[in-house]
Amino acid sequence: MTTTTLNPNDPLYHLPTAQIFHLRTLFYTQLSLGKIKPLVLPSAFFGTLFLPLLYLSIPHKSRPWLYSLRWVVAFLIVYIDYTLLLTTSGSNVAIGYAVGLIACHGTVWGLTLVLFTRPQWDAARVVRDGETGGYTWEFYPEEGSWWKRVGWAGDLQLNFRGVGWNYAVSTIPSPPFPTAGGGQGQTVEMGRMEKVTRQGYWVCETGREFVRDRLWQVGWSWVVIDVWTTFGRADPYIVLGPEYVHASHWKINSLPSALEGVPMGVVSLGRSILGITGVAAGLFYFHSIYQLVNYCVLGKGGLDLLGVQGELWQYPSLFGGFHMVKEKGLAGFWGAWWHQSFRRGFAAAGEWVFDVVTTGETVPALRVRDTNGEVNGKGYDNDKERRAKKPTRAKTVVTVLIAFFLSGLMHACGGLTSMSPTTKFWTPIMFFATQGVGVLVQGFVCQYFRGFIERNFSTRWRRVGNLVVVAVWLQLTGWGLVDDMSRAGIWLFEPVPFSPVRWLVKILGYGDMLGGNNGNVWRLDEEYGLRWWWGPEGRWWESGLKL
Repeated sequence: MTTTTLNPNDPLYHLPTAQIFHLRTLFYTQLSLGKIKPLVLPSAFFGTLFLPLLYLSIPHKSRPWLYSLRWVVAFLIVYIDYTLLLTTSGSNVAIGYAVGLIACHGTVWGLTLVLFTRPQWDAARVVRDGETGGYTWEFYPEEGSWWKRVGWAGDLQLNFRGVGWNYAVSTIPSPPFPTAGGGQGQTVEMGRMEKVTRQGYWVCETGREFVRDRLWQVGWSWVVIDVWTTFGRADPYIVLGPEYVHASHWKINSLPSALEGVPMGVVSLGRSILGITGVAAGLFYFHSIYQLVNYCVLGKGGLDLLGVQGELWQYPSLFGGFHMVKEKGLAGFWGAWWHQSFRRGFAAAGEWVFDVVTTGETVPALRVRDTNGEVNGKGYDNDKERRAKKPTRAKTVVTVLIAFFLSGLMHACGGLTSMSPTTKFWTPIMFFATQGVGVLVQGFVCQYFRGFIERNFSTRWRRVGNLVVVAVWLQLTGWGLVDDMSRAGIWLFEPVPFSPVRWLVKILGYGDMLGGNNGNVWRLDEEYGLRWWWGPEGRWWESGLKL
């Protein structure tokens, strides 16, 4: 490789700014030709949000003909979101990528609510008893007003992890679920709710503790994102993806001078670490801001407009404890430590597919856990019988593989809706598929050789082994995701409005190293925020707030 240096005549000097301009030019060119549309609210969320909400707000437990229409609703959800996937993007690189996530997960979650599960039979949420001030379980309010049913269904739909519901993912703190057959209005035993789960998810006990913790998360993630976007983009791989060596229009054929002579294995490891760090920091940043606004402005810490949904226990931590990675390896990394925001929908899809294939029954079985953790209120005589009723190995394998496939498909759709022409649809799918395989293989090996491992290795060495397996597996497979996120330009997105790092670099007299607009201290430009968009040819339903 030839040596490169950062100077005003070097292509790397203006590369991030130039690539942003390039992607935005592609978007506006396609927009002017009528080949693409921006993400517009509320029309873009009709299939993802409003159609399932409308269907769930109409009682169908006693109307078999109406329940059978779930297939029509499911078809419309798929069709509308598929159309969104093929026709919509954004001039902001993050919005362009998010369109694919919205379309894919919106489809999975919509199908979960209308096809894979039966919320009007199964689901219940925690509400306050208007007479006693305590908490009770509220099943579907079939006899309630339409607005009450809409509120119930909307809460169900927007609560991906199921906080405060009897379908909550098992990793987060939850009160004991209602007993089977107990019906409407059962008392919620809030005193038995864990503050910290075995997987390390936790809830704050005071508003002051909550605000302090979430502000800390916003602060450190802000700094990480700022450092990342300031210096990480000196690597053309981060800006263009692995094809940068073939990007003749940028005339780039080498690494930054700081990386010259560094073994490519080390460079690859650094890129992988940068990738997972950037994703995790972004998730912490946005999730913490979301929770702060909900609690401190709309919830109990502010205007108190959200009712039970605004109470402190409704805001558990986003990630679990890292000790689960040491204890369980890849299964602990993906099934406990990493955020579980999409787990419910992905798992429900796998369970439904398995049941259809093995039984031919398309009506989902009741899968609501009761206060003892039992499913469907089925009591067992002893622990042996309870263990025998656990999912079969075949069902576990199918559910895990489908869940990881859907996760890969969701991220692949993000690359598809970005404006970059170099994204590869199959690589994110491959990455997540290999994670599922890794989880299953490591679990099988550890179970099969459990006696040998426990006899010959101490707890400390077993934990070291789990960490090594996770690190090696992620490094061997991580390129499938990080490569495509780089191709999509996702690392060009800067969510922080002000850059203290760039300000400090300029104060120290090294501002010229940043190059072009990359050196601006204020990072938000005209492509951030909301503005009104008029639908083409006067179609009012396509008008709204453009992201």
